[in-house]
Amino acid sequence: MTVLHHTVDDALEAVGDLSEQVFQDLDVEATRSPAYSNEAVSDEHDRRLWRSLADTGLLAAVLPETVGGGGTGVLGMVRLLTEAGAALARVPLAETFVAASVIGERHLPDVMSGELVITAALAAHPSTIADPLRLTGQRLNGITQLVPYPLSADAVLVPAVREDGREVLALVSLSTARIGDQVTTTGEPLGVLEFIGAEVMEVCDSADRSRALAALFSSAMLCGIAARALAMTSEYVSGRVQFGYPLATFQGVALRAADRYIDSRAMHAALWDAARAVAEDDHTSPRVRYAVTAAKIWAADGARRVVSSAQHLHGGFGVDVTYPLHRYHAWARYWELYGGSAEAWSGDLGELIATYPIEEDE
Repeated sequence: MTVLHHTVDDALEAVGDLSEQVFQDLDVEATRSPAYSNEAVSDEHDRRLWRSLADTGLLAAVLPETVGGGGTGVLGMVRLLTEAGAALARVPLAETFVAASVIGERHLPDVMSGELVITAALAAHPSTIADPLRLTGQRLNGITQLVPYPLSADAVLVPAVREDGREVLALVSLSTARIGDQVTTTGEPLGVLEFIGAEVMEVCDSADRSRALAALFSSAMLCGIAARALAMTSEYVSGRVQFGYPLATFQGVALRAADRYIDSRAMHAALWDAARAVAEDDHTSPRVRYAVTAAKIWAADGARRVVSSAQHLHGGFGVDVTYPLHRYHAWARYWELYGGSAEAWSGDLGELIATYPIEEDE
């Protein structure tokens, strides 16, 4: 396999450097471990972190120049989300970035300033949605679930079906929803939302694009999670001494860690290939669809292997609730299934191959 090395422009590099600074002091253990109970670790997202993302200009950096943003777009979003995953950032960045990529520009200044926090109902794979929301005119009806941070976000982006059977996206205020509690494996709050004649803020024809972006952004989160879990493992096995030698010098440990490093690099290669494809081409093109599907499959499968091996190589510390590694396993599991599992996306890949056969180079 050939790993592609992409040049990164100054603006994108600046997003990466600044996001590292913002997230570096984030305490992943500021909330109680999700292993302690089945209740949410908090009712809301990390508002202080969200304000920092706005005040430092990181939210602005990824938004269009036409609204005063930095214009790094999808590439900047992917770079920022990778760091957010590594830090287990408790904010709906992926959901807000999907929304910012598909809705009209009139709401983006409020997103850029941090005043408008948007979540989204995109965690379920389309094949699992039996009863979609219904949009009649500008009124929304029905029930959706698995919506992150429903009590602290301001608006939610939801897929809905019009009277003519066409699927669209509706942006609607969360103040119009009846909200029931759900909890993720990470301990973060989710919501079941019921809309009864709720008036929507905006409607757009980008349902397929939103799902492609959700898959891409969840892959970015997984790449960050896996990279940090791998770094923690490297540090641990290098310092842990057994039988007079560091664990890292044992062949079985070294080989397993090396395999997971290969997984992590492959995940990043697939992620950035997909990010470039999305930034350069229409989401309906076979090139983009292949790239996003491959990135999601690699990220979901790879992250699962990385965090599982990390827990194993840590021994008892891997599941110790006073040690942060178990949180990375929980977050990896959540984002692995976000928007559909690797198995679900493998089915999509099969349909792609049947429709657009891969041509072998002569």
